[in-house]
Amino acid sequence: MKTLLLENILTAMNIQPNVKQKGIRIKTVTDDRSEIGSHTLYFRFNNREVPVERIKNYKNVFIVTDTSFSHMERLNSEQIIMVKDLKDSFFKFTSYYRHLFNIPVVAITGTCGKSTTKEMLKHILEDTHNVQATISSKNADYYNLSYLLGMDENTDVAVFETAVSKKGDMTESCKYFYPTMGIMTMIDVDHTDKIRSFDNYLAEKAKIMEGMNNEGILILNSDDPYLSSINTSKFKGEIITFGKNKNASFRIKRYQYHSSGMMFWMEYKQRDYKGYIPGLGEHSVYNAVAALAAASMLGVEIPYALKRLASYHHMRSHFEIMEGRNQITLVDDTWKSNPASLRKGLETLSKIALPTQRKIAVLGRMCSLGKYADEEYEKAGHLVAALGVDILITKGFIAKDFQKPAIEAGVNPDHVYHFSDADEMKRFFDSFLLPNDIVYFKTNANDSDMDDVIEYLRS
Repeated sequence: MKTLLLENILTAMNIQPNVKQKGIRIKTVTDDRSEIGSHTLYFRFNNREVPVERIKNYKNVFIVTDTSFSHMERLNSEQIIMVKDLKDSFFKFTSYYRHLFNIPVVAITGTCGKSTTKEMLKHILEDTHNVQATISSKNADYYNLSYLLGMDENTDVAVFETAVSKKGDMTESCKYFYPTMGIMTMIDVDHTDKIRSFDNYLAEKAKIMEGMNNEGILILNSDDPYLSSINTSKFKGEIITFGKNKNASFRIKRYQYHSSGMMFWMEYKQRDYKGYIPGLGEHSVYNAVAALAAASMLGVEIPYALKRLASYHHMRSHFEIMEGRNQITLVDDTWKSNPASLRKGLETLSKIALPTQRKIAVLGRMCSLGKYADEEYEKAGHLVAALGVDILITKGFIAKDFQKPAIEAGVNPDHVYHFSDADEMKRFFDSFLLPNDIVYFKTNANDSDMDDVIEYLRS
């Protein structure tokens, strides 16, 4: 974080600083009590108790609050900054801090591909730019303040994921980051437990344009039917597209599977380019081309960007292929499971499996689907059959919903199994797996049983 003068922060919040609040340097701004130390400005949300006695041990601690709190009289009056609307004051601060830096800020959203596209773009840039970016897939709203304050005078460009899990998430994220460039990767059913209709979920994602003040550069997947349906008439900036569509700005002409990645051919402004990206699947190519489009708009030469992409390190548990014991192949795709990512994973499994390999799919639950759950489990079960998966294994009582539609669509009932915990699965695999099997694992990142089984089969 850039060190700030308290009086400048207060002025940005429309508060007139008093004499004792002038000349004070603030090195930490936080809404987390555990981070309070000397030279801290603390925003007290949710009427949390304030650790007054601990604060008295520090120098220059100030509390922004809209209500009184216990023992506040033990602090000096200048330490208490009373406001009418705490959230409004907080976002006045985030706006003030963000606009200290006149740099490009890229916001990436979509149902799938956010983290990978962000990591690819970061990798392209970081050898020549000082990049502030989201860490891994940690994109929940409570990380936003720390990501924003990670920007300072040395930052050249920022690349942030802007996730949507509930109404208002996109608008709020943009009130931290004020992006100048937006990327929308693809849209499908997700988080419809809190955002009850898919149309509303799509509308929340589309609010990235409002968050950009309908200016700047918007990069869209032109092959995605849902993105094609959003209303961009109010967007006054530049719209760049990517995909196989012949009218796409960055057109994917073709691609080929290799042992550990994808070779692809792309056209931009009537010039052809050839690239390679570690990571398997058509979706990897789309993510790569989205990152290339953004890098190009940021002034990076495409040949250089392609060279950088070739050395990209694929993300852990994102269709990660590894050697298992007894000549089996393991695919760890357990970072997240929603309908789109499961579909892409199963399609990629069917592409890479050899005719001599048994394709074994080990599926845990998909989360956050709300009223769409039954329909999406049915679709996924049918897809398991359509793609020729030989063995279906489900783990956990919700994941059992994959079984009936898979059997109805043609999977042999004798090749369908269900387990409740890791130990059961280990005992089963000990006697069931054959050399040359390929075993695909798909669930959400919070299922430690799957991690346990994968590690067991690697040893």
